[in-house]
Amino acid sequence: MKQKKRAQKRREPKAPKKQARAPRKQAQPQQPVERTEEELVDLTSRVYKLVVERGRDGVLQSEIWKELGLTSRDGSRLAIRLERRGLIGRVKVLEEGRWTYKLTPLRFPTDMASIEKAPCIICQYESKCSVDGEVSPYVCPWLGPWVIEEARAVRARVAEAGPVAAR
Repeated sequence: MKQKKRAQKRREPKAPKKQARAPRKQAQPQQPVERTEEELVDLTSRVYKLVVERGRDGVLQSEIWKELGLTSRDGSRLAIRLERRGLIGRVKVLEEGRWTYKLTPLRFPTDMASIEKAPCIICQYESKCSVDGEVSPYVCPWLGPWVIEEARAVRARVAEAGPVAAR
């Protein structure tokens, strides 16, 4: 008899289970975006421009990728690319409890203002000037003083900016 009761209990339909809640949608991490070579060149130049704009004090790598809307992975790869080319320096720093890199420019773009003042542009002998000619940069009465003046101006700007962060 006990067996019949057990069998009946087994056959009775069970009460429907509560439906499980649908899992909450979690923020998906940004997926890496495949970029064309042209886009990489554009992004690389934009990163370099931002680093140069911040000057010798440099900028945190995390600030750059946030400003450009990149993933940290893409930002890091672009910074490494510029470092390998010798355009920027990367120094590991601890900022607000997190490790990041400080990017500083190693090379600055040529200042066109200094070239505009070059005496060669308005020199009447420019068409005859050559290294081994009668008129040459070695004996030019205008070129020497201009170079010395430009060197002094650059030296003064470097002294104002202070030392570059050591690696």
